[in-house]
Amino acid sequence: MTSTTPAVRTADTDVSAFLVGARRELDSIANRGIVSAPRAVADTLTTLEELAPALIPHARALAATLGEKERSELHELIERTERRSAARPRADLAYEHLLVLVSQLQELLRQLERAHGIACRRTKAGAAKRRSNQDSTRPQM
Repeated sequence: MTSTTPAVRTADTDVSAFLVGARRELDSIANRGIVSAPRAVADTLTTLEELAPALIPHARALAATLGEKERSELHELIERTERRSAARPRADLAYEHLLVLVSQLQELLRQLERAHGIACRRTKAGAAKRRSNQDSTRPQM
């Protein structure tokens, strides 16, 4: 038997699958709401601290393909995200640390998704807000 090679490069497929998985993880965290209970914060931080180092190499590869200004901005985001994910915040600052890390990872992921042609799915909270805004602008009968 002979095997055929896929039409899509495996490396691209793997990166795309990884990015989709990362998006699901971040959306899951954002949609369920970030609970400020110490154990929940610690668990969520652990998840994000595992996700960040996996996204960074992809972001660095993307940065190498960009123009000077975009590359500089992406490198700055990468460095901030690396520092944030490696930091060990004081217990009283862990929740704020978590919120910033989520935001940084979401921005990094948006840029990677855009570069790989992956359409970002909107969060449930954002969709609900858009629906309520549309409802309020419709004329009443």
